[in-house]
Amino acid sequence: MRLVRLMIGVSLFGACPGAYAQEVDSKQPPATAARGEDEKAIAALVAKFTTAFNKGDAAAAAATFTEDALVVDETGGRAEGRAAIQGQLASLFEDEPGAKIAIKATAMRFLSATTAFEEGRTTVTPAAASEAPEVTKFTVVYVKVDGNWLQAAVRDEPARDLSPHDRLKELQWMVGEWVNESQDAVVDTTCKWSDDGNFLIREFTMKTQGRPVLSGTQRVGWDPLARRFKTWIFDSEGGHGEGFFTRSGNQWMVKVEGVGNSGQASSATNIITRLGKDRMSWQSTERTLGASAAPGVDEFVVVRKPPAESK
Repeated sequence: MRLVRLMIGVSLFGACPGAYAQEVDSKQPPATAARGEDEKAIAALVAKFTTAFNKGDAAAAAATFTEDALVVDETGGRAEGRAAIQGQLASLFEDEPGAKIAIKATAMRFLSATTAFEEGRTTVTPAAASEAPEVTKFTVVYVKVDGNWLQAAVRDEPARDLSPHDRLKELQWMVGEWVNESQDAVVDTTCKWSDDGNFLIREFTMKTQGRPVLSGTQRVGWDPLARRFKTWIFDSEGGHGEGFFTRSGNQWMVKVEGVGNSGQASSATNIITRLGKDRMSWQSTERTLGASAAPGVDEFVVVRKPPAESK
């Protein structure tokens, strides 16, 4: 599922709330009186946004923002104004129907009688049970307009404290046994979690005329420095390689560089596209061998093996 990095109202993006909060704080000291009623009103606003989001109602969700609200997603994309926010939400609901959101506040501070600052975490769960939830951290500035609390500035950022295992849940749909069969060869692939749960391990065997001709192991994990999925590949002929994943919707591009047992360098861009719960396609482009270009591999479909019949 595409990263739900859109104004998830009370949660996702925003306009530099940190800097805005400092400006307000310097002019009006934080209120010290009990703010129970205001806290209840803000909680009700969050609930209103959550209900609208889970129903796919872009207009109702956008109504929780001020007219000139600013939303900034984790890539720096900006939506300025309630109309723009509603449009982006509508596109999101169309692309990811059935997705549900849960918002959990971790800290709140009132900056004045009409301004509040909140931090928290958002979890967006795709409609497809096989897809992992997406977790982000958010900051939001609320303002009180004509007696009603609304969202004025929201910012979304990656939840950097997620464990490697939680990160990899985005790729857990690969777990299982897969097969691709053509006139030339049959490739069997098995994918499973490592014992520690921090890597996915894929093992493949290629057969021609029923005989194994090549096998190998691939390990996939989260690189906290590059902040991307990284893969390491080793084949039965002594070759090895490594590369990084880049995602776009249901498609992953894996740029790989390696070396064969003879010392000759190679590279390729492999494209994996998820076609459903039990199907994916694979192709390889931009291939090189040494200093020369090499032929690509046309797209083919890989299917999940059905469960073994019980006796």
